Amino acid sequence: MIPELGQFCLVLAFVVSLLQAGVPLLARLNRPHALLHLTKPTATALFLLISGAFSALIACYVLSDFSVLTVVLNSHTSKPLLYKIVGSWGNHEGSMLLWMWVLAACGFLVAYLRTHDTQLRAVTLAVLGLISAGFLAFILFTSNPFLRVFPPPADGEDLNPLLQDIGLAFHPPTLYIGYVGFGIVFAYAIAGLLLKRIDANWARTVHPWILLPWSFLTLGIAAGSWWAYRELGWGGWWFWDPVENVSLLPWLIGTALLHSNMVLERRGQLARWVALLAILAFTMSLIGTFIVRSGLITSVHAFAADPTRGMFILAYIVATSGGALLVYSFAQMKPAKPVALLSRSGFILINNLLLVAAAGIVLIAILYPLALTLLKLPGISVGPGYFNATFLPATAALPLLAALAPLMAWDVTTRDQLRRLTMALLPAALAGVLIALALLSPTSALLCIALAVGGWLLLGTARYLQRMRAAQVALLSPIGLRHIASGCAHAGLAIFILGMGFTATLKQTYEAPLNARTPMVMGAYTLTVIKAERSEQDNYISRRATIAVAHHGRAITTLTPELRYYPVRSMQTTEAALYSTPLHDIYIVLGEANYAASKEETALGIRMYVTPGQQFIWFGFVLAGIGGFIGLIAALKRAKGDH
Repeated sequence: MIPELGQFCLVLAFVVSLLQAGVPLLARLNRPHALLHLTKPTATALFLLISGAFSALIACYVLSDFSVLTVVLNSHTSKPLLYKIVGSWGNHEGSMLLWMWVLAACGFLVAYLRTHDTQLRAVTLAVLGLISAGFLAFILFTSNPFLRVFPPPADGEDLNPLLQDIGLAFHPPTLYIGYVGFGIVFAYAIAGLLLKRIDANWARTVHPWILLPWSFLTLGIAAGSWWAYRELGWGGWWFWDPVENVSLLPWLIGTALLHSNMVLERRGQLARWVALLAILAFTMSLIGTFIVRSGLITSVHAFAADPTRGMFILAYIVATSGGALLVYSFAQMKPAKPVALLSRSGFILINNLLLVAAAGIVLIAILYPLALTLLKLPGISVGPGYFNATFLPATAALPLLAALAPLMAWDVTTRDQLRRLTMALLPAALAGVLIALALLSPTSALLCIALAVGGWLLLGTARYLQRMRAAQVALLSPIGLRHIASGCAHAGLAIFILGMGFTATLKQTYEAPLNARTPMVMGAYTLTVIKAERSEQDNYISRRATIAVAHHGRAITTLTPELRYYPVRSMQTTEAALYSTPLHDIYIVLGEANYAASKEETALGIRMYVTPGQQFIWFGFVLAGIGGFIGLIAALKRAKGDH
């Protein structure tokens, strides 16, 4: 009964989305109040129906209803309740329904947030109705989460063990809010182009809707890399995995959009460029969805390997983005205001171009190997070497310009003013180089660059906030919060760069066989195995070592790395043990054992990483995300004041 209710909600939601999309667009666009009367109830109904369908799917997982195919393929009676719930979106069908639920929730918020421009909102909701109808058609015709199986099996095949981690409980929802949120910006852009309203007022209206997905996407990317760091045993924080790379695409374009939209709002410049970025940001989200779900790439979290689904999404991208670009091409807009190169607007535009170039580099790295495969040519693997040679040089100037831009005048900054600003920030860069030289040999150019650039950006951010204090701006006013938001985001980037420099150059790796009788000396650390045990849990077999860690003879912690073998999936996972301080991480993993063959212990090894600056990576991510949310609060407070 529950699956039928979920199915009924999905079908009804599809009809409602068509109504939301079609009726207002067929009506006269110069009757905003009439349109709003239609779009508000349809947006509400769509949200309630998708909520009903998603609740039904979660109930199927919690109740272990093995008459539903996706529950059979992704759950098991012995699985903990948390991972039964998480399992509802830890697969292709469920993740698509989560995607649709976030879109419907955002549409519901658009319908009820107060605005001066009701006509713009009505047309935006109509565009959202079109986007929703396409996704609901995809779910119903190619990815139905409520398909039955008969006769139902006694038990399920379990969720991929790699996905049974707390990081995966939060990673997809935060990431999807980021992806889908850019759909709202996209809808506002199409509505603005149709109504000829891409101007400063439009920029002010859409600003919170850019900050919302950008902030969640920042935290979602951080959650994904944190999960990979802990769960996959990579011992790093970014692997240039294609599935992870696709989340960078909308983030890079979204970052460019966030900054150029400020220029449009303050100076009325870059209107056409902002509209194009809004279209591209959502297109990148769709391209990421297509790549992950088309079966073109193999990854631990690439969900589907079904060409039919891939072709459907590809057609959807062509229809959605192609249609949007047609609207963009024929849109009549006011003549663009010129942008002076030596100005805040000019530096933001240069940063925009660098961000778009960086997104292009990542996109080529994803698509080029796929194109070779489709053409049946010899395949290649694009790895860290490519990104070090292309992505890092393309983005190296970003933090340098980001430090200077907030200190410059919006209109024109003279060469003398720019020279004084540059000289004022040089001591921080010089200090960074000296610290790098003190820590490592002069040949470590990467560390020198990272510390110099990070120090430069930190000092620039400090000077920016100092100006706010000098101007006696109230901290909790919209302007004060906006300055703090910008400061947090830029400081987060600076701290991230410092962490990247430390982890990339000062990381130490040690390996030794597991020895229960003799302490293992690894550099300045001594590891002593206190206990090695094997146990059977509800849904996996565990091999765990309890290891005392001492530094220069002083005991600092006890760690318990673990290997797990999941018999249902016949998969083994490594559970790393971590000891984190603000300055460094100690990361220990056990070597692989052949449980499947013998169910007995085999010779294991221990690998230990000592990584200075690892926490800087996570703190930088989180600080940038917090900056985004503070900016969102500032934008909402300002909108409330406007009313």
